[in-house]
Amino acid sequence: MTVTKEIVPLGGVLRGEGHERKCRIKAWRHAMFEDEANTPIRLTYSRCEIEDADEFPDGDYVLEFDGHKVLLIRKAGQYLPKCA
Repeated sequence: MTVTKEIVPLGGVLRGEGHERKCRIKAWRHAMFEDEANTPIRLTYSRCEIEDADEFPDGDYVLEFDGHKVLLIRKAGQYLPKCA
């Protein structure tokens, strides 16, 4: 089993507090490969960061990209992972 990690640019949609917009994000992509396979059997993401700015109010948001959803909270103008 082989795992690769790389930072990738992605497009996503940010929704919450009555707002919605497309956004650009940067994330660590982890790809898991079976021995000598060229296609990953699993992709996961971490450290997702929104790269472009907006004037949305502080509150709860959902970031959707590449079939994944990440819960975020906006505080003082910055998007942070929402802890349960």
